[in-house]
Amino acid sequence: MTDKKRLLIDVDGVLRDFIGSLERIYKREYPDHQVSYVDTRRLEDFFPIGEAIYPFMDEHFADEILRDAPLIDGAAEAMHRWEETFDLYIATAQPPAGRFPTLHWLGMNRIACNGVHMTREKHLLKGYALLDDFIHNLDKFSETGRLAVCLDQPWNQEWDGPRVKSVDEFFAYAAEQIRLEDAASRGPLLA
Repeated sequence: MTDKKRLLIDVDGVLRDFIGSLERIYKREYPDHQVSYVDTRRLEDFFPIGEAIYPFMDEHFADEILRDAPLIDGAAEAMHRWEETFDLYIATAQPPAGRFPTLHWLGMNRIACNGVHMTREKHLLKGYALLDDFIHNLDKFSETGRLAVCLDQPWNQEWDGPRVKSVDEFFAYAAEQIRLEDAASRGPLLA
């Protein structure tokens, strides 16, 4: 039995540059359209096709968008660097059309992890901490009394809990929180 703490890591916006890949495919299909800077999760506000962006990405081009998306800088290396310290699990919400391309992407990019959970109910998963970019997921996880950490993105600036700029910074932050909890549980040292 391991005493490593389980950490849950989101994929899109944390490990995978979903927005960059979506924009690339969209611009290929609509070369005359101007895409605005995405700074909320309301994608229909940034893509000229409006609400049609959702079937575009979830039904028509999900495989290509998800399978060919680039890694977020340093994310895979951080997962490998910390895999001996933590019990790493992927926690990602994917539409049905996104499940296989996401598993393919994780394997193709050799993302270190001990398991993959595809669920919108991340707060129900066993884990010490969650790294995510979606405020709703962070709020629900935090409400369970566990550590919810936001990977800084333009669309999550309203989050007022712990925030990091990289996956590696998240692991360092989690390690420090665990160290502090362990020290507090031992109480003051006797002189």
